[in-house]
Amino acid sequence: MNHGQIGLTRLNGELHRLRDRDAQEFTIDAGIAVADLVRTTLGPNGLDKMLVDSGRIVVTNDGASILDRMGIDHPTAKVFVETAASQNARVGDGTTTAVIVAAELLRNATGLLDRGIHPTAITNGYQLASKHATATLAANAIEVDRDDTDTLERTVQTAVTGKWDRDAAARFAALTVRAVRSVEGGGKAGLDRLTLKAFPGGSLADAELVEGLAIDLGSSSTTLVSPDAELPTVFEDARIALIDDQLTIETADAVSRVSIDSPDDRTAFTEYEESIYSEYVTDLVDAGVDVVFCQKSIDEPVRSLLANAGIVPVERTRQDELHKLARTTGAEPVQSTDELGPRSVGRATTVERRPINTTELIVVRTPAAEHRSLILRGGTVHVAEETKRIVETCIRSLVALLEESAVVPGGGAPEIELAYRLRSYADGVDGREQFAVGAFADALESVPRTLASTAGMDPIDTILALRTEHDRGNQYDGIDVESRRIGDLAEKRVFDPLRVRQRALVNATEAANTLLRVDDVIAASRSAEGHGHDHGTSSDSGGYPWAIGH
Repeated sequence: MNHGQIGLTRLNGELHRLRDRDAQEFTIDAGIAVADLVRTTLGPNGLDKMLVDSGRIVVTNDGASILDRMGIDHPTAKVFVETAASQNARVGDGTTTAVIVAAELLRNATGLLDRGIHPTAITNGYQLASKHATATLAANAIEVDRDDTDTLERTVQTAVTGKWDRDAAARFAALTVRAVRSVEGGGKAGLDRLTLKAFPGGSLADAELVEGLAIDLGSSSTTLVSPDAELPTVFEDARIALIDDQLTIETADAVSRVSIDSPDDRTAFTEYEESIYSEYVTDLVDAGVDVVFCQKSIDEPVRSLLANAGIVPVERTRQDELHKLARTTGAEPVQSTDELGPRSVGRATTVERRPINTTELIVVRTPAAEHRSLILRGGTVHVAEETKRIVETCIRSLVALLEESAVVPGGGAPEIELAYRLRSYADGVDGREQFAVGAFADALESVPRTLASTAGMDPIDTILALRTEHDRGNQYDGIDVESRRIGDLAEKRVFDPLRVRQRALVNATEAANTLLRVDDVIAASRSAEGHGHDHGTSSDSGGYPWAIGH
């Protein structure tokens, strides 16, 4: 993207500098450019972006995913990337809304700066407007019964509308609600007891919620079935061992190889290996172990001996999965097999091996059945990964809803209502901050305006119609993108969690104010770091990186 070249003043041959209005334009233009990248992805009818990196293609319409995958060099543009990341990490949705509103705040600030209003007055006004808007949202939110499954599912479905068709969105919303409620305890979602796995091969309809902890053997090089033994696919009342190390022949760190000078040396070394391997297996057999999970590697002879003894060996188990296994089964990770004892061996009701496309899962079920695993499928690796990302969005959105137990209507209804109320609120604000509050109200209308545009509606006519309805007191009226009409979104049960909208406003305000406070941009040239060589920075931009690319 070419948004024009930005010249920087060279100081002492080592520094580049922009001051005052040049610095403000530098930061504002960067933020607006980032928002323009994701603007058309907003809403159920938002369009997708194709990201290409070294031949790998990713197609998505999720703002956070797009910005995360892009290589953005501009330092101030990164503020918007961090804003999207913060929004996504906290509530899982509303990232594009936060970025768009922040960009509009910057755009509207340009007009205020042209009128001679100081940046401090603008940021103070924006802060006042943000606090009033978030409080107004909370005061007018719709309370939700935590046991109202239909409302929970519809709210989650709103978060992913446009990413799947209606049937798929409804199915995954229901699956998400069931998964999160199954690990809920004490009024809180126990997400540490919920595992997500996504596999290529299969369709979205093949997704399922499994009771138990699923371990993906695709990341392990373990051969579960050796030529000499056929291991069972299900273990009843299984005993679990966790080895937080490796089952290999230990060597001194300084020894890289073993020298064998005679046949006797070779025989002795072979006997030594066999004795060590046999000791590993004997320790596990004596402990009554059915499945051993090893954090590092397991030598092939050990795997073969374990298979012959009827023990399933799983190597290179991820550290987080090892901790989940310990919590789920009660097993205590040990450093070596000779440390195994009654207290360190865990128990599972069943351990089942299940084939999934070209890989295999081990599902560990315990008597308490506290853990759940959500198994997702997709036709390709990309689809499977994107499905997992979307479900993660569903989960975070649902958690935000359960914690707040309040929703607001979607379709741009809250933004139009807040804009209407902020204009009235601005009349009571003293000083030049009043203009900033009005600019904040105008920025909020960018959300329904963008929704109208992506839905194929006339943005100007739509905003005027929405203003009219809200002036009449219809605060829940927004854009019904399916019928392309103005309607009561609460009546149609199109909801967003209150916390998602509040965080979007707060994050947008923080991002805009951060950039508006900048009046001096100074960048040390890379040669000043003492490398003594050129890094290929374009002289046209004065040595300051500006490329936004993949």
